[in-house]
Amino acid sequence: MMPLSLIPIYLALKATSHVSFGSTICASGIIDNITREIPDLKLSDRATEIAEEVTRAKGGELHNISALTGGMVAQEVIKIITKQYIPINNTCIFDGITSRAQILRI
Repeated sequence: MMPLSLIPIYLALKATSHVSFGSTICASGIIDNITREIPDLKLSDRATEIAEEVTRAKGGELHNISALTGGMVAQEVIKIITKQYIPINNTCIFDGITSRAQILRI
């Protein structure tokens, strides 16, 4: 199974990068910005879900994603320091929207 593309997530976050903290941008505004870059994504269900999630987060970092990332990094540091178990080999990508992680060798 091919992993889902992270391009819509990047474009949605890029669309909100100019918005100051505390300000809001609606999901339709994010979709408009995404479709300026890639017009084919206008009718994409995934792009709509991503835009709604970014709108819900209001440009802030989600606490559960921060906690998960911190836990993963701490676990890997402990593996390296204690020289027990095998650390993640190369790159770990976590998609917080679908709660999926993937390890890649680049």
